[in-house]
Amino acid sequence: MPVVTIKLTVGSFTAEVTGPQKYAEKKVDDFIARFLTSAKVSALESKPTAAPTQTGGKTLTAAEFVKKIGSRNQWDTALLLGYFLENNKKVSSFTSAELSSLGREIKRPFTNPSDTVAKLTSRGLMMSAGDKEGKRAYALTASGEQYVEAMVES
Repeated sequence: MPVVTIKLTVGSFTAEVTGPQKYAEKKVDDFIARFLTSAKVSALESKPTAAPTQTGGKTLTAAEFVKKIGSRNQWDTALLLGYFLENNKKVSSFTSAELSSLGREIKRPFTNPSDTVAKLTSRGLMMSAGDKEGKRAYALTASGEQYVEAMVES
């Protein structure tokens, strides 16, 4: 029986299993069952549903969106605002300065927006998206979008 290596990455965590194919597949299935909640597994397996950026035919403001979903910390707020910009304002990327400005606008200022974005990038929830007006731009990763959509569902 051939030996295979399966590598599974979720956010910034990576698990790697090497062995016979059935063994490796079983270990990955065990890992998913043990460490990923049913909400996260269903988000990975199914097509994610978009978080509501409209209600009653009217567009939500960034403040209403963040308040409706709820955020526990600055990282959640940054992800929600990034999601809002990408899905409501239809921007393909944003800068940490834009997130900071939007945070002040909704009365949830960041203590250090660049650090917040750097930590989200290292966790695999945001990624670099080139430059925008001479500043480094970012976008949510698929994992970041799934994280926000899981917040919507809970």
